[in-house]
Order: sequence, then C-alpha cells, then structure tokens
Amino acid sequence: MSREVRVRPSHLGPLLVGALLGAMIAGRIETAAACLAIALVAAAVAGARAPGPRWFAMLAVGIALAWALNIYLTPGRPLPAPWPRLLGRSPTREGLAHGLLLTLRMAGALAALQGLRSAWPGEVAADVAARALAPLQRLRVPILETRAMIGLSLRFMPLLESEARRIARVQDLRAGRAPRGLAERLRRRRAAIVPALVGALERAERVAMALEARHHGLRPIAPPADAARTPRAWAVAGAGTALVSALWRS
Repeated sequence: MSREVRVRPSHLGPLLVGALLGAMIAGRIETAAACLAIALVAAAVAGARAPGPRWFAMLAVGIALAWALNIYLTPGRPLPAPWPRLLGRSPTREGLAHGLLLTLRMAGALAALQGLRSAWPGEVAADVAARALAPLQRLRVPILETRAMIGLSLRFMPLLESEARRIARVQDLRAGRAPRGLAERLRRRRAAIVPALVGALERAERVAMALEARHHGLRPIAPPADAARTPRAWAVAGAGTALVSALWRS
C-alpha cells in the first residue's frame, strides 16, 4: 500500500530560497529565466496570493530603470534607428541583453519573496533562519537576540504601517485639499514621517518596558515539529538551484 506524499507550503521554503539566491546571482538569461519559473511555480503551489498594484508598480519602475540604464550605459554595438541617442550616448545591443537579464533577476527575486511569505509566514521564517544559523551561536554570534528582534519587527510592522497611513490621512485632512505637484506631495510625506517615527519610538519603549517587567527571556531554538520538517529533497533542490546559477555564469 503506497503512502501518499503531501507537499506542505513550508516544504517549498528551501526551494524558494534557492530560487531567490539564484535569481540574485544569475549571470545568464537562461539561469535567470529558470529561477523565475521555479519561483513562480513554487509560489503558486505554496498558495501565494497575487501581489497588489504597488508590487507591480515597484517592479515596473525597477524594470524601466534597469532597461534605460543598461541600454545607454553599457558599451557595445549600437542599436539601429529608431533608437534615439541620449546625452551623447547610443543604445547598444549588449545593454539590451543586460537589461533583459536584470529584469528577469528582479522578477525572480520578487516572486520568490512573495512565495516565502506564504511558505514561511510571520515568525516561522525567523525560526527557520535561527535553526540554520544555530552553530554560529558557539562563536558568540547573537542568533537568539537577532531572532527575537526579527520576531518583534514582524509582529509590529503591520501595526506601524497602518499607523503611518492614518497619520498621512490626518495630515491630508488638515491641509484641506489634495496635494498638488510633486513638491507638495513630498512636503506632506515629510510632515507625516516625523510623528510616525515618534510614535514608533514610543511604542518600542513601551514594549521594552513590558518585556522587562515580565522578565522576558530568550527562548531556546527548538527543533521543528514532525509535521513542519522539510524533506531533504527540497533542501537539495534549493541548494542545487542556487549552485547551478552561481556556477553557470559564463
């Protein structure tokens, strides 16, 4: 009687990490495209939701800058018309290829990050990283302290983000009208940053006092539960993805 093997979202974490590292260090279009494909498939299997408009806007701005800078700053064979010259520089074929490579690398890294949010949500990622780096604790590397700091950051980040948005809306209401022009938008955001930072510092101080009053201690690194253990095959696949991308760069 065969036993059914169920792929849990947490099992795909090492593969997504390998795709993330591979996309960041890819030196060829083939490896960058492969890392992007692996990240997209693994993120879909892990149950990652489609990102919001801001995610796509950030990706589009990054892609546009990557193409423009690479096309005009990379030396090589000039592209024919109708490609225009800009500031005395001609667009090149090599820059076009480098722009495509950087676009695939950015897309692969962002897709892998989106998948990791579903595979290792919240403090799970901090626990996984702490278990992987646990041997460094013997060299006096503050692994436990770093994990506690990351865990607190992940817990309070949504709250701080919503509070910053609320302060920005209040500043817009106090102004009486919507901002006009880029300069006024920047002034509005600067006026909202200061009270948001003050509120974050005050909240951090209250949290520190509460933890001290409760005699909070750093919990030891516990092994994962049986249901959360990652099969070795997924770890090997993630390491292989990053290794192939690192070795196949020329």
